[in-house]
Amino acid sequence: MATASSSAVGKVSREEFRRQKDLDAARKAGNAPAEVDEDGNAINPHIPQFMAQAPWYMNTGVPSLKHQKGKEYNADPSKLKEQVSRGIKIYAATRYRKGACTNCGAMTHKAIDCLERPRKKGAKWTNQDIAPDELLAGQKASDWDSKRDRWDGYDPAEHKKVVEEHQALELARQKMREEQLDKSTDLKEVKKVARAGKMAKRKTAEEDEFGSSDESDDEDEDKYADAADQAGQKMDTKTRMTVRNLRIREDTAKYLMNLDTESAYYDPKTRSMREAPRVDIAPEDAKFAGDNFYRASAGATEVQKLQLFAWQSEQRGNDVHINANPTQGELLHQEFLKKKEKLKETSKVGILERYGGEEHLERVPLELLSGQTENYVEYSRTGVITKGQERAKAKSKYDEDVYLGNHTSVWGSWYNTTTMTWGYSCCHSTIKGSYCTVYNYSE
Repeated sequence: MATASSSAVGKVSREEFRRQKDLDAARKAGNAPAEVDEDGNAINPHIPQFMAQAPWYMNTGVPSLKHQKGKEYNADPSKLKEQVSRGIKIYAATRYRKGACTNCGAMTHKAIDCLERPRKKGAKWTNQDIAPDELLAGQKASDWDSKRDRWDGYDPAEHKKVVEEHQALELARQKMREEQLDKSTDLKEVKKVARAGKMAKRKTAEEDEFGSSDESDDEDEDKYADAADQAGQKMDTKTRMTVRNLRIREDTAKYLMNLDTESAYYDPKTRSMREAPRVDIAPEDAKFAGDNFYRASAGATEVQKLQLFAWQSEQRGNDVHINANPTQGELLHQEFLKKKEKLKETSKVGILERYGGEEHLERVPLELLSGQTENYVEYSRTGVITKGQERAKAKSKYDEDVYLGNHTSVWGSWYNTTTMTWGYSCCHSTIKGSYCTVYNYSE
């Protein structure tokens, strides 16, 4: 093996290397004394070289195994009671000093360790608002962990304040819980009310000869107990607290209204059934017509229109949000609808003034709607109109069926696929202003 001292030697000669090997072999065989470290302790010659040789940053130049041992721990408990003063300002300079923090101007730290916010221009260049120096406690330990110990100098007695705060909160919660329980429904109070009602009833009416007093007490107690136990609520007699259920248990569940497997789909995760479970019942008469029916009923459509208006307004650059400010969104939507209706009415009046036809928009009197006419109409066996109600062909603003230049067809009635041009079908001419020389091209 190579001894620990060989780490301090650089490049050795061949003879020196052979002599060192022979010495290591003699030490392993016990013929030579073992190597001794700086404290006089013998070094085991069988320790491998990679363990006995110290790295370059811990090499002391003498044989030693201290680099394999950890640092000695100071078990003295007196250091835990040392109080460190933190956050104390001792001196504030008026001008920047060389070597101080370039950001705040304090001499006790550098700019990389400064806890103040980065200034636009540091104290080094402005010479203004120089921060005072902090009181630095003498730290004996200079290693990495000791420098960053967050609990160094912590007083365990401070934790008592946290415990007292939690105890005060717990007492306040307990007192509030007791007050709520006192205000809640109590079975004893129910029985007292039942007895008081029974006594008042006895004074005004005769006692029923077939009913005993015990049965009357039980009936009154059941009556008041039923009043306390309403539908959709669960009364716990031990804690005297009322728990609201997700739904009223007397109502039929959605998935039990129609047991057909081909009926509306029920999603158990979201507890939703979008379609109606019974399609043979009108939605107005059914107990449950599907979630989509409720979404399209009442004011749900108005909310959707309001949400769409808010989105479109936001895209145009307006600050509208129905969740953040619903009143503003509702007012803007109503104002928008009024302007839209006014613009629609103005556009309608302008179109009627230009093209006419206002008489066709007037409603026909009721006596004329059910009266007889002389229009000829044919009906089929099923009652469908087959003839007599053909829709008139709409005409454009241009002249139709006008033949110019001795043509018997209009321009555009024929298309030449070779030259990709339009023409007349009578003479196959592709010149619009040409004169037709053929009366009938097909003959």
